[in-house]
Amino acid sequence: MDPVFFLQWPEFLIAERLQRFFPKSQGYSVLIPASRQEKGIDLALLKKQGSGPNHVITFQVKASRTYGGDEPKREATKRFAHRTWFNRFPVPGEADFILLFGLYAPDRGRTKRVTATWYRACILLFTNREMRAFMARCLTVSGQPDRMFGFGFNEPHAVFQTRGDQHRRLADFSHHLLDRRLDLLRDALRS
Repeated sequence: MDPVFFLQWPEFLIAERLQRFFPKSQGYSVLIPASRQEKGIDLALLKKQGSGPNHVITFQVKASRTYGGDEPKREATKRFAHRTWFNRFPVPGEADFILLFGLYAPDRGRTKRVTATWYRACILLFTNREMRAFMARCLTVSGQPDRMFGFGFNEPHAVFQTRGDQHRRLADFSHHLLDRRLDLLRDALRS
């Protein structure tokens, strides 16, 4: 009997994207724990240093379905075409970085058959420290810890916090998009 290994779809897509950004030809490797029960780590990225020690950074992946935006009841209400909803979670000390993943359909009205490559992903990257600070500020309007948080976007290059912000400012988190923080990951692999 052959062993079977399963990988969650969000982790697979992120691993594929990391491989594209950090190619093997430049000494990088994406690593996946063989055990699904590995505490706090879903993926790792290795940078081979030739004769020196290798450097590794670890990732925890949190995924959300993406919901379509409803028409607002009031004209002043801001709605987005796509919204994510994440459950509040304890930030694992084992992970150097946290990736928040939202899979969405770019055209919800499409009626023709689609393949898996048609769907798009919105991926936010936080350092462990940034995610801990974010969770500490994840509050309801009354100042209590919010059990959920979320982000909204019309296009995947402009992402805003829609839930978990006590002051409901629609804070811009576009600077946390994975493809805008690649230098942060490169720097982490140098140290």
